[in-house]
Parts: sequence; C-alpha cells; structure tokens
Amino acid sequence: MKIRPLMFTLLSSLVVMMFTGIVAAQVDLSGNWGPRSDQDRAKDGPGPWPDEFAGIPLNANGRAAGLTYPTNQGQELNRQCEPWPITYIMVGPQGERFTPVHDHNGLVIAWHVGSTAYDRLQQTIWMNGHAPPALRALHTYEGFTTGQWEGDTLHTTTTFIKDGYMERNGVPSSNQQTLDLFFTRHGDLMTLMGIVTDPVYLEAPWPLARTLQLILGNNGNLAASGADEILYCQPGEIVPSVADGYHTAVELPPDAAKQAQFLEKTYNLPRAATDGGPQTMYPEFAKTVAPGYRPPSKYCQYLCCMATGRGVKAICEANE
Repeated sequence: MKIRPLMFTLLSSLVVMMFTGIVAAQVDLSGNWGPRSDQDRAKDGPGPWPDEFAGIPLNANGRAAGLTYPTNQGQELNRQCEPWPITYIMVGPQGERFTPVHDHNGLVIAWHVGSTAYDRLQQTIWMNGHAPPALRALHTYEGFTTGQWEGDTLHTTTTFIKDGYMERNGVPSSNQQTLDLFFTRHGDLMTLMGIVTDPVYLEAPWPLARTLQLILGNNGNLAASGADEILYCQPGEIVPSVADGYHTAVELPPDAAKQAQFLEKTYNLPRAATDGGPQTMYPEFAKTVAPGYRPPSKYCQYLCCMATGRGVKAICEANE
C-alpha cells in the first residue's frame, strides 16, 4: 500500500526535474543581432563572383542552372522587392531580430525572426510541436520551421521552402531542400551552424556557418555595416543591351560555359575548382590545384549588382 504512493512521488519528482531542466536549458535569444563580417566577407558585402561555385557540393543539374543565371536579373522591375529564401537569408548580409512569443503561462511557444530589410520575410520558429502543413501546402520563402532545445543550443528544421537561390551568383535551390540550423549564444555573440540538403541541386549536404553580435538600441536593418538604416525597394539600373527593365538576357550553354572561363583566365583557377562539387569543400582539394597554380598580377573584387544597385563592376589593384 505504501509502494504506490512512493512510486508516484518519485515519478512526479522526476517529471518536475525533467521539466525544470528543459526550461533551464532555454536561452534568451531576444534582441537585435547584426552580422560579424570576419568569416565570409563576400556574403556580407560585395557578393561572390559569377560562376564561382568552389566549396559548394553542386551536382550536374545545380552547376548547369548556376551557369545560366543572369547577374542583372535583380534589376527587373518585378524582382526589385523579391525576397530571398531562408537558406540564403540566414547567412547573407542581413541581421536578425529575435522576438519571443509567450503563451498564457509565460512559456515561449515560438520565436519570430526577421528584420526591416525588404528582402527578408519574417520567420516563425514553432517551439510547441506545431503540426506541419499538408504535403501539398504552398512553399514560401521563409518556409515552415520547428525548433527544440538541445542543451544550450536551439536546433531548428525548416521545410516547405520556395525554390530560389542559395547565393547571389545564382547557385540554385529547389523546393525540396531542407535547412537545419543550430543557434548557440555566447554572451553578446551568437554562433550559427547550418546544414543544407537539396536532392535536386546538391550532391552532398552543404554546411554553413555565421556569427552574429548583439546590437544595443533600435537598429532597424541590422545590416552588415552596423549602421542605423532601413533598406527599401529602390529602382535598379537598366543595363543597355542586357535588360530593358522587364526582361533579362539569359545565357544558355555553350555561351555560359565560355563566360565561366573568366575566373580561369583572370586568376588561373582551374574549372575543376570553380565548378564546385563535394570535393571542393575540403582543404585537401587545394593540394590538387597548388602544383600548377600561378598567382595573378592583379586582384579584382567583384561588386555584385544586387548589392550595390549600380550594375556589375569590379575594383582591381596590384597583387603584391
């Protein structure tokens, strides 16, 4: 007769301890977080070179689609306010604003993540076991995201993502991709590690990494510059003979393959490197390029039209 009450008490205590541990593991991520530009400067600022896919595990379909991407597509009037898919947003130049959503007991049931940048739609991370949409549900740029705490790390999984681009140089993404992110706060810094899987365009999972820093005060855009500014939709430049404001010239093979030789001629980089693929993700790949590599006489930084709004440009300086 005394065993049952004792077992009930022990089980109740265990449940309380487990619940308390789960609650204690939750870390406050609320606030404005701006990007730190000390990991991959090309993502935060000027953007990657066209047709430069090194380090990306593209398959043949992804490579072909990336080579036909028109760099001036963002100048089309109907695309000037087009959002980016969440896969790119989480490692692009935008900052992030984390806002908790509480239930009537004060528990966080969701996180709203967004900023005032026009090309970043608000994302909701459901923390309460929210049911996923139906299989035929609409895929959106922000996708459908669920999250759970694993110790002090928030692990999120995003599905139902609309097809788009993973990079500003046209690396494609399909609506079959999934994105797993791991957020870990370290004081005023937050590390973000992501894994992208895309059975349509990627031959292997693609790891991503980023560091955010807490910003005090009301920073509207949370841009890479850290300035208090808000990005609005602005008319882009119409490039003569390339875009008339409504249409953009698309280069199809073999013309796209010829254009991809630019990096090979300018930087002596072999096509085996710039074409991307799983092998280019690892440091060992550099050993296959090093024997015949000759440094260029000058270094040019590509300024992506979609970052500057002033067309495609490159700034060159001598390589000392």
